[in-house]
Amino acid sequence: MRPRLTARRLAGRPTPGENEAAPSRALKVFSSILAPTTVLTALLFYFGTQHANAFYKWFGVHYSVLGFSVADYLIRATDGMQVPVTAVAATGLAVLWAHRLLEARLSPRAWQTLLRRAVPVLAVAGVGLVGLGLTGLAAPALLYRFPGLPGLCIAVGFVFFPLADRMHQARTGRRGSATAAVVQWTFTFVLVTVGSFWAVTDYSAALGELRAYQYEVALPTMAETVVFSGKDLGVRTRGVRLTPCAPDAQYRFRYDGLVLVQQAGGTSLLLPREWNRTDGTAIVLPSSADVRLEFAPDGSTRDHVC
Repeated sequence: MRPRLTARRLAGRPTPGENEAAPSRALKVFSSILAPTTVLTALLFYFGTQHANAFYKWFGVHYSVLGFSVADYLIRATDGMQVPVTAVAATGLAVLWAHRLLEARLSPRAWQTLLRRAVPVLAVAGVGLVGLGLTGLAAPALLYRFPGLPGLCIAVGFVFFPLADRMHQARTGRRGSATAAVVQWTFTFVLVTVGSFWAVTDYSAALGELRAYQYEVALPTMAETVVFSGKDLGVRTRGVRLTPCAPDAQYRFRYDGLVLVQQAGGTSLLLPREWNRTDGTAIVLPSSADVRLEFAPDGSTRDHVC
């Protein structure tokens, strides 16, 4: 009885072999391509540009005129990556812990039953998720309200197929070619990376637009920026007050009612406190000795004199 019981347990919980190491080997091959710091920096740079483009497009300004540095884009990339990376990592850990818990607690027969039922469920779920992701690619307007969802569906859906294959092999005790397993997992990592890249790109752009909207809402309560200029800047926008100074003053014109949005690359982007997307105008000022900026917290009392 003991040899039969042992064989039955081994059938329910296969011992590690070449196929078991296939995901690790495929991941090593794939990571050797993406491991260089320049590749990861380029990805972060791209995510940061998507965030910046959506943010400043809300105000009608092209982000390239501000002359951002690489560090500026990398900082913006972190805003768009926190939620996707956290969600994927948390989901992966939850699935791993659930797998280990069930494998340790269930009897061999119950484990076999679970594997038999999980294989078709994973296959059908994978087809459904990939189909949903491709729908977002063919008709982006259908899933516009769910940024990052199409790419996430592609990434998760293609993971389900090799997982279903591994569960099927664990249940039947059959082992395929180790080379085929490595190739399968390599292609899986490629597709998952493409889906993840797509998801983070969409989410970064949507988050940049959301941050711009939040900035617009907060404009009336933000710190005021007073612009002093040696010559008339020609700013005639609703909510901006122009005060002429003395003709012999170093700064002959004063502009109140502005808020500084960003200063980078020797350029300042300012918005009127009463800015809106209907008829609002954004002001881009290059740094110059003829222009001086002063700041005051919201609610402070200041004399409108030069």
